[in-house]
Amino acid sequence: MLNETLKDLLLDLGLEENYSNPSLDMLLAGDSKYLRDLRMNLKGFWKSKDLSEKEAHLISLAIANNDNNTCLEKAFSLKAEAAGATKAEIADAIACASLLTINNVMYRFRHFMGKESYEQMRAGLRMNIMLNPVLGKEFFELVSLCVSAVNGCEQCVKSHEASLIALGTTESRIFEAIKLSSVTSSIGKVIY
Repeated sequence: MLNETLKDLLLDLGLEENYSNPSLDMLLAGDSKYLRDLRMNLKGFWKSKDLSEKEAHLISLAIANNDNNTCLEKAFSLKAEAAGATKAEIADAIACASLLTINNVMYRFRHFMGKESYEQMRAGLRMNIMLNPVLGKEFFELVSLCVSAVNGCEQCVKSHEASLIALGTTESRIFEAIKLSSVTSSIGKVIY
């Protein structure tokens, strides 16, 4: 039964039916019901009322990129394209993940240190992509929030959430995107 669940999960992701790695082998050997949960968690986002299928795949792509998971990055890139994402939108999702890593490291450092001197120093980092993102301001902010949440940057999470609220984004949409990001990051622990 679990073998079928795994095959279905792999099919959902567009991966080969015989894909395997040590983590998946251990889950199968231990008859772990987690594979069913993982598949159901992921599939639910592709029919979300708050995120389009394209948006769900682009968020998952950004999280896979952020987590250095090339297997899932390829899978979600193909899924996003099949859902109507352009090459420019796919590139923007990747760029967003990279840019937010810069910001998350910088702002976490400042937060951890708690020194006014570091707060006053100019970062001098180029972030022109944020001015006119291909993904649109609201969705770029949403992806930024997701990456920041996965990276654990409290200041960035609060800042992006406030920007989204100011743009008219509902808390329901924000929470759905965060749940998807957590599921995508967790999938990366067993599919890599």
